[in-house]
Amino acid sequence: MLLRKVYVLFLSFFMLSPVFADQMIQNDYFQISTSLNGITSLKRTNGKFDTEFIFPEKTLGEVIIRYRLDESDFRAVNTIDPVSSNRIAFQLDKIKNKIQIARILENNINLTQKFELQNEKLIWQLEFENITEKQIEIGDIALPVIMNTKYQWDPNYTFTKTVFKHHFISGHGSFVYWMPVAGTGDFLVMTPDDNTKLEFYTETHTDYAWGKGQFVAYIHSAVTGEDTKGSWRQPHTSVTLQPGQKIKYGFCFEWAKSFEDVRRVLYENNAFDVQVVPGMVIPSDLFAQFSLHTKNKIDDVQPEFPSQTVVTYLGEKRKDVHVYKVVFRKLGENKITVRYDSGKYTLLEFFVTEPLETIIKKRAAFIVNNQQHRDKSKWYNGLFSLWDTRMPEGKNKLGPDNRAGQHPYAVSGSDDPSNCKCLYVSEKNVVYPDRNEIEALEYFLENFVWGKHQRTDREEPYPYGIYGVDNWYANRFTDRDPMDKQISRPGGPSQCKMWRTFDYTTYFALYYNMYRIAKYYPDMVTYLDAAGYLERAFGTAKAFFEVPANIRMEGGWSFTGWVYWQYMIGNFHEKYLLGIIEALEETGQQKKADYLRGEWEKKVKYFLYDDPYPYTSEMPVDSTAYESSYAIAKYALLNELKPDEKLWYNRNLDKWYSHPKIKPDVAKEFMERQLLANLACRGWLETSYYHLGSDFRALGSSGYCLSYMSQMGGWAILDYGLYFADKPTDYIELGYASLLSSWALMNTGTRQSNYGFWYPGKKHDGCVGWAFMPQKTGSEWNPACQNIPRGPWPVDGEIDHGLTAGVEAACTVVTDDPIFGLFAYGGVVTENNSEFSIIPKDGVRQRLHLIINDRKVNLLLERDGFAKEKSVIIKKSFERISFNLENRFRKSHRTVLLLSGIKGNINVEGIDSEIEKEKNDFVKIILNVGRLEEYKINISVR
Repeated sequence: MLLRKVYVLFLSFFMLSPVFADQMIQNDYFQISTSLNGITSLKRTNGKFDTEFIFPEKTLGEVIIRYRLDESDFRAVNTIDPVSSNRIAFQLDKIKNKIQIARILENNINLTQKFELQNEKLIWQLEFENITEKQIEIGDIALPVIMNTKYQWDPNYTFTKTVFKHHFISGHGSFVYWMPVAGTGDFLVMTPDDNTKLEFYTETHTDYAWGKGQFVAYIHSAVTGEDTKGSWRQPHTSVTLQPGQKIKYGFCFEWAKSFEDVRRVLYENNAFDVQVVPGMVIPSDLFAQFSLHTKNKIDDVQPEFPSQTVVTYLGEKRKDVHVYKVVFRKLGENKITVRYDSGKYTLLEFFVTEPLETIIKKRAAFIVNNQQHRDKSKWYNGLFSLWDTRMPEGKNKLGPDNRAGQHPYAVSGSDDPSNCKCLYVSEKNVVYPDRNEIEALEYFLENFVWGKHQRTDREEPYPYGIYGVDNWYANRFTDRDPMDKQISRPGGPSQCKMWRTFDYTTYFALYYNMYRIAKYYPDMVTYLDAAGYLERAFGTAKAFFEVPANIRMEGGWSFTGWVYWQYMIGNFHEKYLLGIIEALEETGQQKKADYLRGEWEKKVKYFLYDDPYPYTSEMPVDSTAYESSYAIAKYALLNELKPDEKLWYNRNLDKWYSHPKIKPDVAKEFMERQLLANLACRGWLETSYYHLGSDFRALGSSGYCLSYMSQMGGWAILDYGLYFADKPTDYIELGYASLLSSWALMNTGTRQSNYGFWYPGKKHDGCVGWAFMPQKTGSEWNPACQNIPRGPWPVDGEIDHGLTAGVEAACTVVTDDPIFGLFAYGGVVTENNSEFSIIPKDGVRQRLHLIINDRKVNLLLERDGFAKEKSVIIKKSFERISFNLENRFRKSHRTVLLLSGIKGNINVEGIDSEIEKEKNDFVKIILNVGRLEEYKINISVR
């Protein structure tokens, strides 16, 4: 008791006076402002963008604890809450660049915090001392680490002055880092010291679009963690202090200049730099490898289900880089615990699915069999709508008359959540045709789309226009709303709501896929033929550029004015436009192709020359643009752009866009710039299946993971690695992990596994979640996602846009990785002295890439596929390639094989063929396929 009184007098003597407030310390690395409670400003000295890392009016140094004396109830104390009656002492030493803040918390606990600049590091130490004569149990030690995610509509400010958060809460191997939204500049990395771990986190969700959440990391979480419903993969712990006992915790903040440099910081601070191939969502017919780059002594690598998991140590590939192979046999979540340094741990969280081909087919069948409305008395006849796992039997299929709390736009077919279903089914049927599914698509087009949701080619004004939210029926007939029974306001060009550009890209991609289906499988279509579908694709693409630009948006939407989203922001699926242009050229419709190419190049030039950060979408920070921005960058690198004057006019700004000089280096610079921005909002170093490869929205890695852009933006990174990167293996690694990632949202299984990990029972076999909630319990903007437990959202929604990319970009990639050696992403590879033997297992079996010793070889089938479970044999000299072609349409037809990376005269054996030269170093081989199930094909090069 005497000791406590003396300490209180000491603190009172050093009570903070006004002269100490808002002081600054700095060195060559950090520039820090302080206040009574901690750090209020944190910048890199002479940083690239002068980025502020602390959220305005927030403080680094706030601590929330929950404790109890003996067996009493837990009570909460917040160090910046004056109600807690804290006594505060503050010392600032500018010579030693040190701040010390001491508090007595409710006369029971002394908390001393120190912030000290030690050359390139900022050290944060916390010491808790029991100053009572009773035992104290501290159940929570929670640290609000609220960095500057105060995004604005000013892109230059948002992308350079604010930051994205990435976190990996995984015991002693935890870390958090932040970087400017642009993906370049100064990265700030936070790692725990050797005595500290992080085991839990929460994020107060205030606005998912504007980054206003409050991230709280927990050293101990026995109170809050146990009181929070949901599943969690780590123990919730507490710490007990006897009278007079102290305990210390600490963190290090250090700058990094790139993702690779973050890996260095993790390694040097005794954490783990982990790499995983092919990702952390693993099909059951494949395996994974991972490396642990660490100074720590690894004691054990423990699988969660040892009887159904085989972990094999493959050795130390280079100093402190330990490589493991793991084979999983249990579907669903699989945790690998790395034990090290006699009592410490970190986790790797995998998810195991059925084989990709199984789930690709299963998803399409589920949509057609469970989510289509067929009732000719309804205005929404033919609609594919959402599936909600929360609902009772017979109510799972949502729709305009069964919304389950969803906003009308989500279930009416007039926006992304429901109209993505048709696109996924079409993409699957380009690869694996099914009469029942194709018939369902044509029923949808005839009964829901043409002349209903979409205006026909004969409707003036705005032919091919598409009615947006809330639903087409209310927008066509403005005197009534069939969903809410409200009288709609007539008049005004915004009333018909045909300005939303994303609706057009979805439908022109759908029509293009239907064109391919009709072209490849003409006997399976009845509504239109290939020419008819191509004309619809062209008309819709033309309307994409023309209709929104002639409608003034007004009445409380994202902004007021003329709509130029078709030129100024990224719209998903825009890359299908290039396929439409190619198809028009192939069918002799050059004038139409030229028109679309001209409009597309307006957008390409705008992204390259007219906006330094053209990555926003309908929100100031949004991952939606990165599929489109990459397609633009790739087009600019592969096609010659011509100078122009007054290319197009923006009525909102009263401005003409002109490009009198086309600079050769701009396309390459834009390629790199958009790539970095894509990486900034994507999990790369976070080794959990719901973070690695996932896109992130405004709250970073705390919520809304595994959205549709995980796979769509992941295609961009993978394609960059395959075709443009100087050092491709890192981008292939991340891109492929992204391509696999959102398949974890699928509820799929066998009879033995009760048909699904997330929602057992045959009824839900093939359903999917909209996105992933990574918190133990959290809330999202969607009405079905309030206080939901960790896992997929219980309703599907927009995710089928992403799964579409998962099919469209599926491929097998063989690399000679500097860590993992010879490895096949999406397949199995073996080698002998003279050849590689590759079995594609990517779910589609149409695209094979080899990147070996700086040699890139690509085999791309337009249709059909490499035979299932049969090897593609490639001589190491690349003088011979052999494979079995699987005929997926048992009638005579032509299959195109595009081949690149092969030099010399090509000869094809085993099938009648023709050889043509293609641009960009590809050779076009036309295979004349007959009625056989398979053809053994040999390609030799002399």
